Amino acid sequence: MGQIVVFHGISHRAGCTMTAQSVAELAATEKKELTVLFAALNGRKSAEYMGEKTVSVDEFKIQLKSGIGIDKSMLGSSKKIDNLYIISGVEREEETRSFVPDMAEVLVQSLADKFDLIVIDSGSEIDNGLAYGAVKMKGLKYLVMEQTESSIKRYENMREIYEKLDIGFDKYVLSKHYSDDPLTANYISLRLSINRSSIFEIGYSDRGRTAEIEYRTLLDTGQDKYRSDILKVANDVMRTMNLDNISLRRRRSWNSFI
Repeated sequence: MGQIVVFHGISHRAGCTMTAQSVAELAATEKKELTVLFAALNGRKSAEYMGEKTVSVDEFKIQLKSGIGIDKSMLGSSKKIDNLYIISGVEREEETRSFVPDMAEVLVQSLADKFDLIVIDSGSEIDNGLAYGAVKMKGLKYLVMEQTESSIKRYENMREIYEKLDIGFDKYVLSKHYSDDPLTANYISLRLSINRSSIFEIGYSDRGRTAEIEYRTLLDTGQDKYRSDILKVANDVMRTMNLDNISLRRRRSWNSFI
């Protein structure tokens, strides 16, 4: 039975897609014995960091609506990581409303026994069917936030809504983190009444825009600090799901196309 982890962003630019896809890529790259699925179940295509053509959730609309689900044979593995399978999000945002929450559940449950790890990017909005279905399903859930006052206030404003909808998060990720910022993880944990040990920090990278232009994650930009930060999150996922920890064996070289 596949283990399910959901990443949700407090806002659109919080770094949810980058974090979720990086975790999926790192797990698949360093654990070749695992089959990993990365699925964007939200109201956007979420293919900013994919340098290859992927199967879109749109292609399975009929199967998901009918409740019959999909089979692994309908997916294609990544060209650069052969044990990583990808389902990108909705191609046309005007089609978002045609997906209801149950369709996310049908997709995941039909594939759960075909994958060792399923990583879901649920975006940052809960007012569309796929995202709401993703954050409501059983699984390990991370909330991705920025180290900013606006991000903190956004969570404070959203917390009551999350509680009313019975949406809870197990862990938290501070993306684009600066070590000398006064909004430290300790401060945020106290202000938001979050256990400090449940907060992970992912350092700011000045190669973010380049990675997006080149359609790849920051794992491919040769930055050891980012890779190390993602490893901590990925190994937290692995430990929680009783999978073997990831030990980095190699580092991929980075050649910018620019």
